[in-house]
Amino acid sequence: MKWYYNVAFIVLVMVSTLLIRVPVPAGGYFNLGDALIVFIALVGGSASGALAGGLGSALADLIGFPIFAPITLVAKGLLGFVAGLGKGRNIVLSITLPFFGELIMVTIYFCGTWLLPSLGKAAAVADLVPNLIQGFSGVLGGKLLFTAWQSIAPRK
Repeated sequence: MKWYYNVAFIVLVMVSTLLIRVPVPAGGYFNLGDALIVFIALVGGSASGALAGGLGSALADLIGFPIFAPITLVAKGLLGFVAGLGKGRNIVLSITLPFFGELIMVTIYFCGTWLLPSLGKAAAVADLVPNLIQGFSGVLGGKLLFTAWQSIAPRK
């Protein structure tokens, strides 16, 4: 993938993360970033997914929740990488791998939140269900975007 596509992908993830934010009880928020990460990963592969997911989401966190930026860099980067392993694969793997990536992301956020002295166990537990819902929604939304893109993208 050309470098300028990856720059555009990073910006798209950052903007989609910041554009629509629905607060959740523990202080985080639902956003559209995961759907874009899954879509980008399925279009561009693991490297593009990792770059867009990690950097785009971490940049958004620097604006909204800077304490989470390092955790987000790893969590969303791994989400994008694992989801990108589904690029060009059959329908089962192109859905299963993004789900596995989302589970990795949720696990990293759970552990990272638990270890943050200012948040801890209670916040980690409170964020678990919202993170799982966002993860499921992200896979569904990303796969729907990818399916729509496949129907209009030029064939090689």
